[in-house]
Amino acid sequence: MRPLSATECIQPAIDRTKIFLFSPFRKGRTWKLCAASYACRFGSLYFPVPLLYLALIPTLGRSRSLVIALIVLFIAAFLVLFTWVFHLCSRLQFAYFDMLANRGEFVTPAWRKYREPALRWTFFKIATGSIFTAITAVPVIAWLRNVIPMLSHMKSAHASASAPEFAHTMAIFYTGYGLVVLLFGMGMLIFGLLGDFVLPSLALENTALSEAFRRMGLLIQQEPGEFALYVLLKTVLGLVGYFAAIIAWEIAFLIVSLLVGGVVLAVGFALHMAGVPAILLTILGVLLAIAWYGFAMYTMIFPVGIVITWMDAYALYFLGGRYPVLGDLLDGSTPPPSAPVLNVYAPAYPPPLPPTA
Repeated sequence: MRPLSATECIQPAIDRTKIFLFSPFRKGRTWKLCAASYACRFGSLYFPVPLLYLALIPTLGRSRSLVIALIVLFIAAFLVLFTWVFHLCSRLQFAYFDMLANRGEFVTPAWRKYREPALRWTFFKIATGSIFTAITAVPVIAWLRNVIPMLSHMKSAHASASAPEFAHTMAIFYTGYGLVVLLFGMGMLIFGLLGDFVLPSLALENTALSEAFRRMGLLIQQEPGEFALYVLLKTVLGLVGYFAAIIAWEIAFLIVSLLVGGVVLAVGFALHMAGVPAILLTILGVLLAIAWYGFAMYTMIFPVGIVITWMDAYALYFLGGRYPVLGDLLDGSTPPPSAPVLNVYAPAYPPPLPPTA
């Protein structure tokens, strides 16, 4: 496979996404693959969310030692569960990489192939993610220690929404919030690139982490401009594709919700006129709302999974021409172009006449 530029990888990635997800199209199969790609994103950056609940402890005071002990125990158990789920999603990245590169349909066979490299990869991300969290926590905690007292003071003083003090506090709040989002986005970008260029060596050759990083560094050193363009295009096109897919889904889902909601309201009104108790109709309405919310989450997996699969395929084609082992896999799993249907006869040679009676 020849090396492709960052712009040349766009169309092959689209073609592979179509083939992988929709050839053949079966709703359950396509949803499973989209859901697997979506779950892989939870295994990118290790951010120990349960530790955020430690912020509750200073608000309890020293007199509630039992409550504090229970909270710490809950946080420890939640952290263990969170880390275990993170490892599962991290290992799923290997399985999904294998399926996308080989056009596989089943998760289980690919899942079983990568137990050892996935464990090393998870330990690395937990260690680096914890360090990243500790570093970013310092400015975040300093920001919170300044913003929370200011918000509490404004609440107690009943400051007007137009007061300069309120505007100053809101500016500090949103500036800090923007920095938090920026730091988290940078972490996702960095660890996403590691998944694009380090994980393939671990999956295909079970190399050491140091060798996989050496290969990534060598690629960046040899083609810095092309690598920068790849990062830019993947980020921009990924964000544009994500927002476009979500907006299209929201419009379609809103239209369907209005139609279904009108039918449900009509049926509910008819049942009410027929004498069905209001409490029973309320319970049925709540159950239908919960079911409809679950259906919304189910259908949202499709547009998000398509965009994520394209991003992963884009990374495969960019690296494939620069990593022969991966390039051979992509060539071997790419279907040949459809052969044109040829006329059996030459253009000037007429077909035989039907037999006469």
